[in-house]
Amino acid sequence: IQPATGSFARNLIYSTKPFFARNLRAATEWSYAKVVKGFLKFTGADITPSMVTHHEVLRWRRHVLREKQQSAQTWNNKIAHLRALYNYAMESGLLPAGKNPFNNCTVQRDRKKKRTLNRSQLTRLYLIMQQAEIESNRKIFARGGRSALYPAWFWITVLDTLRYTGMRQNQLLHIQLRDVNLTEGYIDLRLEGSKTHREWRVPVVKQLRLRLQLLLTRATEAGAGPKDNLFDVSFYIAGKKAKFDRNDVTVMHQKIRSFFRRLSKECGFAVSPHRFRHTLATELMKAPERNLQLVKDLLGHRSVSTTMEYVELNMDIVGKTLEEELSLHTDLCVERELQLLTQN
Repeated sequence: IQPATGSFARNLIYSTKPFFARNLRAATEWSYAKVVKGFLKFTGADITPSMVTHHEVLRWRRHVLREKQQSAQTWNNKIAHLRALYNYAMESGLLPAGKNPFNNCTVQRDRKKKRTLNRSQLTRLYLIMQQAEIESNRKIFARGGRSALYPAWFWITVLDTLRYTGMRQNQLLHIQLRDVNLTEGYIDLRLEGSKTHREWRVPVVKQLRLRLQLLLTRATEAGAGPKDNLFDVSFYIAGKKAKFDRNDVTVMHQKIRSFFRRLSKECGFAVSPHRFRHTLATELMKAPERNLQLVKDLLGHRSVSTTMEYVELNMDIVGKTLEEELSLHTDLCVERELQLLTQN
């Protein structure tokens, strides 16, 4: 392996047949390169892969968790990437056989409550978008021109799709026109956008159907074909630059991030694609005995344990159950205290 340079990740990934055989997506390759770049920024560019020690990795862990204050989940993700690279490098003889320096470096992940959107927040964000749609139709724009909320009709369709399907942002951006079947009422989620490297279908509910029909119509009118990305905002914005940006996934990610930043600012609270996913799952999992398998399949979870993370305690039910279970014990204690008082 060459000394650690910008090609460090490429050497480890593409020089090993097992890794190459996995047919890594561009986004996955980018994530590996990003993790390696972050590690080299800490260690310095002169280090080579064979020079990395377990102690050096632990020093980096302290830096990431304490100084940069990144989450345990972020750290574990970095370690998983580098451990996989080193395993393949050692198996293929690129590195001498031995102990992987990235083993036994993970930390316990904090179990935080899922961040969701409550009813009042959903109401507020939709009111803001409906107002933006009215102003857009009247061609009323704030000083400085069109905002990231334009075209409002398109972004409302994005919000509805996320809200009623629970799909991830990357899955949304990879949907092509041919993936939407309104006749039979489903959307095919493509392998390219899947975190779990799987394809599956999600239903199109009636609340979403009209918006999707309008989106398909306007996409076709804009010249989009069956293999074009349906949720590429560049198809719905006039101008030469917009046409040049079409089907560029990087630009699509930038546009949707800009939209959610602006929407969050207007709302006064954080709004993100994943919060819609968490909200849908949390609502459905209020009845886990009925909806467990439904939510697992809808969100594309590999494990039921992941789906069960969306189960939240209902305080009313918990309170009543505790009162009933403890009532006998409480009554006995009170009766015993009365007897002692009577004896005295």
